Amino acid sequence: MAGVNQNPPNAPRAPEGRTYRFEMTPAPDPRIAPVEGNMAAFHRVMTTLPMLTVDARPDVTAFRSGLPHPLFNGVVGACFAPGTEEVRARETVAAFLEQELPFLWWGSPSTWSQALDRALQEVGMLREDSPGMHRDLTRAPEVPAVPGLEIALGADAATPDVARLMCEGFEMPGALAGPVRDLLELGGPDRLVSAVATLDGEQVGCGSLWITGATAGLYNIATLEPARGRGVGYAVTAALLAEGRARGCTESILHASPLGLPVYRRLGFVEVCRMPQYVWLPDV
Repeated sequence: MAGVNQNPPNAPRAPEGRTYRFEMTPAPDPRIAPVEGNMAAFHRVMTTLPMLTVDARPDVTAFRSGLPHPLFNGVVGACFAPGTEEVRARETVAAFLEQELPFLWWGSPSTWSQALDRALQEVGMLREDSPGMHRDLTRAPEVPAVPGLEIALGADAATPDVARLMCEGFEMPGALAGPVRDLLELGGPDRLVSAVATLDGEQVGCGSLWITGATAGLYNIATLEPARGRGVGYAVTAALLAEGRARGCTESILHASPLGLPVYRRLGFVEVCRMPQYVWLPDV
């Protein structure tokens, strides 16, 4: 190993004919921390929704709404002691399974383990990883000029419109627009900036920017199916990045869907980790 002393001063002397090798453990990628931290901060705010029943323990937080959609029933922040993962995981999911509530288990590199993965899959949860992505924001991308496209930001992007577009874009039931609106309103204008895209006079896309310190987190980037392929998602993302840069953010993160991944790569995002997510849906 070039540049590494394979036999440090206090190392045991190798018997003749044998060589000891000392491998250096690589330091964690510093770009992972904002990916995890921004999402964790969003979840802390989410669990203050009055409609939720929250069970906060020192090593995990579970929340339930009774709504039949996994977005509003979930588990976050699991950090179980080694050797207890399987028992604690089963204890945590028991209430969801008993009530037959669809729910999400939100994971991240620092909260995942093979034992936890095994326990969640044994109770019937399906694993759906997403790339955790990062982009330096010392320079924001240019917002492209798309013919007929206008993007409203912040106070000009009405929260009910964002909620409706998010539900339509992600094919969520329209009845969830009210709870989504309530969730977006929790952020406050200093932390949450929304965008609404209008193409040829029709609202066709949305997105949200969640700010924690110097990190601009991108969420809810959605384009309605008839308007896809015309640069709407790219323009909305670029506009939110520019807004984050204007507010003093120096880095941006997101968790990419397969549909959005090529767009985010063109905007300069790189994958720095995997975000393991597990979903459980009752039999229908």
